[in-house]
Amino acid sequence: MDRLREVNVVYEDKDWLVIDKPYDCRIQDDPQLTDPSVRSLLRVQRPDLPKLRNVHQLDYATSGLYLFALNKKTAAEASRMFRERTVKKTYLAIVKGHLCEDKYVVNQPIDDDPDHSFRMKLASTGKPAETLVHVLQRGVYHYQEEKTGEKKEVKVTKVSLSPITGRRHQLRLHMKYLGHPILGDYNYEEDYTDTFRMMLHAYQIQLPSLLDLTTEDPFIGLIEQ
Repeated sequence: MDRLREVNVVYEDKDWLVIDKPYDCRIQDDPQLTDPSVRSLLRVQRPDLPKLRNVHQLDYATSGLYLFALNKKTAAEASRMFRERTVKKTYLAIVKGHLCEDKYVVNQPIDDDPDHSFRMKLASTGKPAETLVHVLQRGVYHYQEEKTGEKKEVKVTKVSLSPITGRRHQLRLHMKYLGHPILGDYNYEEDYTDTFRMMLHAYQIQLPSLLDLTTEDPFIGLIEQ
């Protein structure tokens, strides 16, 4: 857990605190668990901060940009922009296999999965969900299984994902729908790749006239041609 000793602050002003969230780390505290959360780390690292207000979501296993509003006015404005879908977000992912085309538009509605309290599912009864997919790189990923230590390799594609809507687990389900699940996704990759993390990263976020931020790409050097 050495990597969870400190949170990387990407941007800060009187209205915003923007972090690069570590993978496998919760935003909120959980009294049932002892491992650190983003909030618990920030309380130690930055005890001077005012109240941190959540304005969006980021999955436990996903790394990347996460916004905290530092006052009520900013939180209300950000919530409105997310609700009206004027916020633009771009994610990077490494997915299993080589995608045939360079661009895809996925329109598949998403609903709760009654058989799994945590998972979602694609279903006609669900809410509309749309994702733009752009291929960035195709190649091979060499890795060592976390459980067995066995060295393996798998064909992969690095993609840029732009969610038009913001449904829970949308990117993970839409890539599975294309037949190319996100590598290391324990919940949706049926033939699970036991690598060190789920390969999904919130890379860029744009709030018109307010913020336009990008992080470093954590997947550089992981794929061989």
